[in-house]
Amino acid sequence: MTDETVSQSTVRAESWAELQELVTAEMWMPDIARHRSPFVFRGVPFRDHTLETSIKRFVGDSGEWKLESLLLRNFHQYAVNEIEEFESVWHLLSIAEHYGLPTRLLDWSFSPLVATYFAVRDGDTAHDGAVWSVDYRQLHDTLPEHYNRVLERTETDMLDVHLLSNATLESDAETADAADGAMRDLNDVSRLDDLWSERWGVDADEAVDDQYVVFFRPPAIDDRIANQSAVFSFQSDPRLALDRWLEERPDCYRKIVIPGERKLEFRDKLDQMNVNHRTLFPDLEGLTTWLKQYYQPQE
Repeated sequence: MTDETVSQSTVRAESWAELQELVTAEMWMPDIARHRSPFVFRGVPFRDHTLETSIKRFVGDSGEWKLESLLLRNFHQYAVNEIEEFESVWHLLSIAEHYGLPTRLLDWSFSPLVATYFAVRDGDTAHDGAVWSVDYRQLHDTLPEHYNRVLERTETDMLDVHLLSNATLESDAETADAADGAMRDLNDVSRLDDLWSERWGVDADEAVDDQYVVFFRPPAIDDRIANQSAVFSFQSDPRLALDRWLEERPDCYRKIVIPGERKLEFRDKLDQMNVNHRTLFPDLEGLTTWLKQYYQPQE
């Protein structure tokens, strides 16, 4: 990947009007005669902020990737008294990510305005922010066959935890032990360690072939998920740096840089459109953060 190719996928929004044009580009879908974006969006406060998962940061250079399933298994053990029984490993993984456990998931949004808020909410005018715009439909075209079969059968471009469970079960049925026909049911969270190791376990020094990234709707855990129009990405290899992986697929993404000097302006305009901390985090902490932003004296 050359610097020239990367620069072609990176654009700068010098004004509010230019930002709106960039985040709403390519939304027309002639097959249904509607404006429906094939993109999902993620806002970051610094333009050079990597798309690195929390589990990658947690493991660091230790190579202890077994900690991933260990964290999930213990989360399941101790969270059952607080949360209704998990329907599948995908359901478990979504809730764990939502509450801050290190996972291989990343948060995205269907809403470009929500993503823009996360890029400007710090009000740090000294540093540029950025909004990543990723064409999930193009990326889903290259998913393993069992995912695409479910997408085609349900006539949709976006998966959810239930469809992911169906796709995984189909894959397990195809690879079941011919001796007894046993299905390695990934929905069985009691066997999470074995199942995770079989399907997505990695070794620090072992290369993983056919890396892929799948986007899906998380369950409506609380109002935050709904208000933020949340989407999660899941990557087959937790060591993957998603920004570098995307750079090898320049037709599938655009990085929109937001100048630092525009952050406060954009945040105020988003607030006027009711996209702010109070609406995206509908609790008392969200309210107090919004009030501090709203009334903070400016130099």
